[in-house]
Amino acid sequence: MNHTTIPFIIILSFFTLGSVNSSFTNDLTDPDKMLLVMAAPSVNDTYYNEVFEQIVDFQIHYAQTVIGNDNVVVIVDADTAPYYAALPNDVILIADVGDIWVRDFSTVFPSQPIRFTYAPTYFPDLGNARFIQRSLTQLTNRLGLEIETSEFVLDGGNVVDNNQDAVVVSERFLEENDLTYEQGFTVLRDALGVPYVAIIPYDDPVMGHADGMVMFTQSDTLLVNTYDEPFRSSVLGALRDGLPHVTIIEVPAVFDDGGWGDFSSACGVNVNSTVTLNHIYVPTFGNTTDEIALAAIRANTDRTVHAIPADGVCFMGGSVRCLSWQLSGGNATLLIEAARG
Repeated sequence: MNHTTIPFIIILSFFTLGSVNSSFTNDLTDPDKMLLVMAAPSVNDTYYNEVFEQIVDFQIHYAQTVIGNDNVVVIVDADTAPYYAALPNDVILIADVGDIWVRDFSTVFPSQPIRFTYAPTYFPDLGNARFIQRSLTQLTNRLGLEIETSEFVLDGGNVVDNNQDAVVVSERFLEENDLTYEQGFTVLRDALGVPYVAIIPYDDPVMGHADGMVMFTQSDTLLVNTYDEPFRSSVLGALRDGLPHVTIIEVPAVFDDGGWGDFSSACGVNVNSTVTLNHIYVPTFGNTTDEIALAAIRANTDRTVHAIPADGVCFMGGSVRCLSWQLSGGNATLLIEAARG
């Protein structure tokens, strides 16, 4: 899931908010804590002006839920930082990133990160897409993050992985790179180093992202939205072909008719969840299927499940997973240390 915004000036330097805090929130000593990174909207960016406070409120609540369970950093520009004063100092990294939907233009597969080329077909101006990805790339280069790159076009929102041996993407990947199924399978297998790749039809004609369709709750368990026939059989067939070792479980989803410009609403899609080593952060919407979806997730994982109210942002086309980027290992350490100053 992804969106566009009006570019703002990239500040190549960065600094932390306030003085160094001797009581740190993020824990670098626990290898089981993954880092989640969010990118705040700029108070100077008119594209998000009408929903600025809703996005800020969502990100603060999300970050506060993560604290103590995993690690979290919110990238905020200097003018916007005061709006995030409710968060601890060591969670805030002052820098400019060109959009809030950081999942799509960052890296995929936390344990062995690779950055694909961000050039989605739904962008009216690919120059803007390049600007957005470059704004984050400049920051990661400056911090010295170790990241592999690929020239193939693929949004992070279209990569759902178990961080071990399996990945799901939609057929949009084949279309954007003019690849056959066999070629696409080979590219992803080699780039990500995984033996299992499922390439499924997509349910959203604009973005075509897999992370609004499926989620891993365990390395060998995948939840998928319940669809009407014949689309249901097409999706399940592709999943079974690509992931023969994985148990596939259907969960209900309420597909909202609303949206944000050309982007379809993600309200009601609980599978747009962020999955870390020991925790799952699930978007909820105050509808009739929330408890059914939460119960299904809890019944099929040994991770701790946290509900994240997402009705303030989901109408824009994404929620919990779309608005966060996952890192582990040395790259996570570098970003956390940068926020500490």
